[in-house]
Amino acid sequence: MKILLIFPRFKYPCGDPPLGVAYLASVARQTGAEVEIFDATFVKYPLAVLREKLQTSHYDVVGISAMTSMLAAVAQIAALIDEVKPETTVIVGGPHATVMPGQTLGLPGVDAVVIGEAEESWRRLIEADLDFTEVSGFSYLRDGEVISTGPTPLVKDIDTISYPAWDLLPMSQYLNLWYQLDAVAYGLRGTSVIAARGCPYDCSYCQPTLRKLFGRRIRYRSPDNIIGELDKLKQRYDVAGIMWLDDTFGLNRTWLTELCQALVDWDGELVWGCNLRADIVEHETLAMMKQAGLRIVHLGIESATQRILDEVYNKGITVEQVREAVHTAKDLDLCVRGYFMLGAPGESEPEVRDSLRLANELPLDDVTFSITTPLPGTHLYQRTKQIIARDFSAFDYYKSAVYDSDEVLSASRLNWLRKLGYLQFYLGPRRLWRTLRSAAGLSGLRKMLVKVKRF
Repeated sequence: MKILLIFPRFKYPCGDPPLGVAYLASVARQTGAEVEIFDATFVKYPLAVLREKLQTSHYDVVGISAMTSMLAAVAQIAALIDEVKPETTVIVGGPHATVMPGQTLGLPGVDAVVIGEAEESWRRLIEADLDFTEVSGFSYLRDGEVISTGPTPLVKDIDTISYPAWDLLPMSQYLNLWYQLDAVAYGLRGTSVIAARGCPYDCSYCQPTLRKLFGRRIRYRSPDNIIGELDKLKQRYDVAGIMWLDDTFGLNRTWLTELCQALVDWDGELVWGCNLRADIVEHETLAMMKQAGLRIVHLGIESATQRILDEVYNKGITVEQVREAVHTAKDLDLCVRGYFMLGAPGESEPEVRDSLRLANELPLDDVTFSITTPLPGTHLYQRTKQIIARDFSAFDYYKSAVYDSDEVLSASRLNWLRKLGYLQFYLGPRRLWRTLRSAAGLSGLRKMLVKVKRF
């Protein structure tokens, strides 16, 4: 069987490789299938290149990864496959397909969607020679009716999932563009790794989608399994840093202690960053993590207004905890990136400006200002869908508001405030020199241009 997996990132290239697709490719290889990945991230004319690939090669099945922000590209790709090779089975997976299976199946050319965590469903489907009736975890169309084959149990031991098929990705380009640890040491060569799956919190902008994908509890990889992956990354790509992509890193203190000790005992000498919640940051744990290589902490701050954190985002943190977390990290000489969301329903312009002001008051090294976007299936979407004015294919949390209501600032005003926030932060007197220094050289200029595309 010949398989093509597609990651449809047509805009906003970045240095993070699509690990989900790479995991599925690795699983498919274990079945004996022949696998390719078409990663559109760095392809100038992706549809034209894909058309040529389809015309010159035969694929039994094409799998497309679908985040809501990539839905327009997914639709174009499915239609292209239906035009060029209509006999090819097209399956769409990922967050959007999981929470909106019927809508995804309505895209011309899509034959089926895979629901939730896909590795086991994918393996079983290949072994069943693409017979959906024999495998759980899928929805497909039969005589115009959506047929569900029921849920597939989550992989209990995620150590059993083989490492991502990095060799099928343009890793050299990802490594050159990776900037997750640039605040630590500019130009640090690194990549991203997933250490666990799942999140127990109930933030309105993520849940229950994350639970539908990965279940209610966090499943951790063993430290030995993780060190094995880091060994391979070190040997193959000479990485000096990594970013853990886990939604909330290290909630289990026992596991975190074991991992940190394994990293100390290992001779790889990697530095790393992770995502942490402000309410779990404390000095002793951060000190242990720093000894094991931690150099930057990413915090989901979201808003400077407690009402927004509580009533809109259900974040479960306080602004005071954010301040304490940032200062605890800085006391240990760690870098900190803060994530903010602007334009929540009911958020006034003074409250948005308070978030911009907080970003500048705190000793942050980097920030991300995104537009509040109610991704389908989330609590936020269900509560506010009556004021959503844009199609899913136009969702773009980097720069486009989707609401049209007196409850929300206008799209043009929000976008202006977002840009203002970036300009104040990166061109302010505390950070101007570092901003200019980071743009020096060909590599720095390339990364700066990538970031400007999201501006």
